[in-house]
Amino acid sequence: MKNMPGPAALIAGNGALPEETARQMAGSGMDVTVYSFPGGAEDRFPFLPEDRVLSLLSLPGGDGKLSLQALLADLRSRGIRSVCMAGLIPKTMMYGAAADSSLLGMLSSDGNDDHSLLGRIVGAFESFGLQVLPYAGFVGESLATEGFIAGREPSGKEREDVNCGKRILSVTLPLSFGQSVVVARGAVVAVEAMEGTDEMIRRAGALLSGAPGVVVKMMRPDQDMRFDLPTVGTGTLRAMAAAGLTCLAVEAGRTIILDRPEFASRAESLSIAVEGIIP
Repeated sequence: MKNMPGPAALIAGNGALPEETARQMAGSGMDVTVYSFPGGAEDRFPFLPEDRVLSLLSLPGGDGKLSLQALLADLRSRGIRSVCMAGLIPKTMMYGAAADSSLLGMLSSDGNDDHSLLGRIVGAFESFGLQVLPYAGFVGESLATEGFIAGREPSGKEREDVNCGKRILSVTLPLSFGQSVVVARGAVVAVEAMEGTDEMIRRAGALLSGAPGVVVKMMRPDQDMRFDLPTVGTGTLRAMAAAGLTCLAVEAGRTIILDRPEFASRAESLSIAVEGIIP
């Protein structure tokens, strides 16, 4: 993925992943333009020129809405032929007044789960002649490995809950929800839906009221690795600590761990067990 010619775009969702992806893209010599959802984009990309960080709600012809047509037109005007998508896309925006007809038309009675909806958007990019780049090609060194990752080794009870979580996810993931689950003493406390992992963790903490639990995070077998790899970082660990959760198990080879040195240091200081697992 290094030294690709021509300008490229990053569609930046929420979280820390877009910043790291953009940094690696720019560091490889690519001319990167970031198109960001609302939420402090300028603060996240200080290493890029101001005219290379754009709001998706401020594109010409978009009338202040999320507009696929406006995005495609802007990409064409800049000569951009490669697109990378990274971060948690706030898909709830597509169901309200923020989206125009070009995006609302992506909604389908056949399924609007992450896999289907984002897949249709990627299909629209490809139909426009754009190459969709996998962000793992830029942050691949951050992929989780199998076995011990950081913090401490899981206890026997934590491993039992991790195995329980794996069984739950083997059922939910093919149905396109439940990328993460919180389990405590063999009971399912919370399952991730559209809100994202950290919000699920906070919800689980409120339910457990300080009792320990584990977080298990995996990827559906047919998930598109170009734009939808699970991601964890120090924010995940902070949310777990605040919620009283003590162990994090992520799928090896298919989960991005952001800022590995800081992540490892934070896991150790919080005494959270982090382990890479396989289905």
